[in-house]
Amino acid sequence: MANGSEHNELIFFLDNGVQFLPEKRFLISLSGHVVNLSENSYRFLILLLDGENDKQKIINQIWHEQRGVVSDSSYYGQIYALRKAFELVGLSGALIKTIPRRGVKYIGKVTVKPLAVKEEQHPVMAVEHEEVSLPAEHEATSMASIKAVPKKPAKSRFDHFISIMAILAVCWLTTLTVLVVKYIMQIDK
Repeated sequence: MANGSEHNELIFFLDNGVQFLPEKRFLISLSGHVVNLSENSYRFLILLLDGENDKQKIINQIWHEQRGVVSDSSYYGQIYALRKAFELVGLSGALIKTIPRRGVKYIGKVTVKPLAVKEEQHPVMAVEHEEVSLPAEHEATSMASIKAVPKKPAKSRFDHFISIMAILAVCWLTTLTVLVVKYIMQIDK
């Protein structure tokens, strides 16, 4: 996957009526709830839906532009973020199954169709985009306000804070574990 642009002309229909629109980089539930994906989450999901499940290949393709070593915490943080996005649109996070010592795999159903087919087959699910000016703190995560009916209430700031803290905790603990193991290995030499 060079840049994923070949996927921009497609729409992925997942379990429970959830749709993934690579062109817009979001998941949308049957009820119209929209979850925007980060660049890395978008790349990760494309790879999973294309059948890639090898941890090292996923790391190489998602973080290919980074010259240094990518830590396992970045990889596991993306898995956590993608599972959380799934849960926000009504999918089970367990659809992203961990394969011990190998990687992860998407185990749900997926149907891929050209983007033009979406509006003909699901006119109720068509979404309207309206450009808005966002505060600086939200510019990186959302480029448009999306209107869909019905819409679920937005998560509270506290819920977002807890999610971010959980991701940071996983990253920090993984990094700490790696450092302790390296330290112990140096002592044994």
